[in-house]
Amino acid sequence: MVDLQGQYQKLREEINTEIQKVLDTAAFINGPKVREFTGHLADYCGVKHVIPCGNGTDALQIALMSFGLQSGDKISLVLLLILSLSFRFFVPCFAFVYKLELYVKVLKLL
Repeated sequence: MVDLQGQYQKLREEINTEIQKVLDTAAFINGPKVREFTGHLADYCGVKHVIPCGNGTDALQIALMSFGLQSGDKISLVLLLILSLSFRFFVPCFAFVYKLELYVKVLKLL
């Protein structure tokens, strides 16, 4: 799909230098590099604020929280799945975090 190893090799020195800076400061959560990243990301997206996340599931949970869903709410979803893995990560954000009753229709494109 994507040649991550090739991309890494091209940027290896720069990536390793920046990772070492974070390791040296042990500022893994909201440290200077995270704040620098969020500033660049906000500028790139043309928005005032961004929320850095530890993983994609956290990002989905934060997005869902913005809808104001409450435990017990009933919702309907139509999921367009490009990769079958998407389903395994998206639905638990609804079901386990919010304990919602789900009505899911899955449209598999590939």
